[in-house]
Parts: sequence; C-alpha cells; structure tokens
Amino acid sequence: MKWLPCFVSASFILLSGLGYAANGADSDTYYFKHFSTSGSISPWYSNDNSWGVDAPGGSGFVVMVTGEDWGTWSPVHTLPKKIKDLNPGHTTWFSQTAQPAEGKGYDACYDIFIDSTYAPTNRNGKYEVMIWVGHRAPNSPLSDHYDSNGAVPWARNVNIGGKPWDVYLYHWPTGDLTMSYVDPSNSGWFSGSLTPFFEHGIANGWYSSEDYLTSVMAGWEFGPGKYTATSWGAVGF
Repeated sequence: MKWLPCFVSASFILLSGLGYAANGADSDTYYFKHFSTSGSISPWYSNDNSWGVDAPGGSGFVVMVTGEDWGTWSPVHTLPKKIKDLNPGHTTWFSQTAQPAEGKGYDACYDIFIDSTYAPTNRNGKYEVMIWVGHRAPNSPLSDHYDSNGAVPWARNVNIGGKPWDVYLYHWPTGDLTMSYVDPSNSGWFSGSLTPFFEHGIANGWYSSEDYLTSVMAGWEFGPGKYTATSWGAVGF
C-alpha cells in the first residue's frame, strides 16, 4: 500500500524506510525491503526465487523491489522510465505460498508506483497500482466506498490481459490515487506483462503515458504466519 511516508493497510500501519539484509544474505539484483510493525519477524533470503518471512507472532511488510523507492535503488535497475517508453513485452513473475495463523490476514501483491517526477525521494509515487494475487481477511483493498460487507469495488470482472480482475479505487485526501486489481480466484501468483494494467489506467484517465514508472515490487503485508516466495523477477522494461 501507499506510504505517506507510512505504508498504510486496511488492517494496520507499516513504518517505512527500514530495509535490511536478512540472515547475512541479500539479492544482487533487487532491493530486499522488510520491516516489522509488531512483534518479531524473521525475513530470510536464499536467492531471488526463494525468500520470505517467518512471523509466528509478528506482523510486517516484506517485498523485493526493482527501481527507485524513497531514494533507495535496486542494485540492478532500468526504472524509472516513462510509461510510453516501456518495452510492452517486459515480463514479471511472482508466486508464493502463505500460511497465516488462524484468524490472521495477509495480502500477497504487487505494489507499483507511478509519478510525474523521474525519481522522487520524498514519496513512493503519486499513483499506486496494486495487483493482489492472494489475500485473507481482515486484509482488504482500500476503496472509496464501503458497505456492510466491506470494501466496494469500482468494477468487477474487468478483463485485463485476458483475465478477470476486481478493481478498487481509493482517492487520498492529498490527491493521490490507489488502484487495486484483485484476483477473484485468489490464485496466489502472477506472470506476464504489466502493460495491460497500464493501458487500463491510462484509458480511464487515472494517469498518463508521460508519467514515470518508478518502481515495481512484490511481496506481502502480513499478520502472524509463514510466507514463502517460490519465484520472483521483473525484467525487460
């Protein structure tokens, strides 16, 4: 979710700016960012296709980042880049397993930031695109509208890249915008190009092809449990 400069969740608030190497190892390609919001967590990294966090009694945030995030750069990066200049054939993939403790929630998602500035250091980006591949309540996307069942989507079963997504919008008081694309099948993974999501946002006037894609990250915001990435990458932008 969006950081102002906090990472705000529907279920908890995550403090930003805390990203450390885990268990003496870190990626040579991506920025491994992680922090606790309560209790103790144990992030770990073996390689780019095997990383995660054990949190039997804690909550927090763990992601792999490519690009620039709050002034921190991934070791290898081709972002930021204007959306109009992106290679439409770029690809990204993220698969994971989640074992939240009984009664606890999580979301496994992409968190993608877009801004009119090349590499802002005082924020992630004005526009946030989230792709939720898996989740469990009480975690839910931010929305402009709520009813007795919770967050109300802007639209359901929107075909993006040949797959249906439920789309949620949240307009921040600052004028920023969070767009959440939720996989209704709760598949737990994504693989492909982000271009269809950008085309959808531009077609709806939410941002412009002149804006910069500043960073792409994937991971979890989580309550107590065990969370494991089984593949991750973002290349060819």
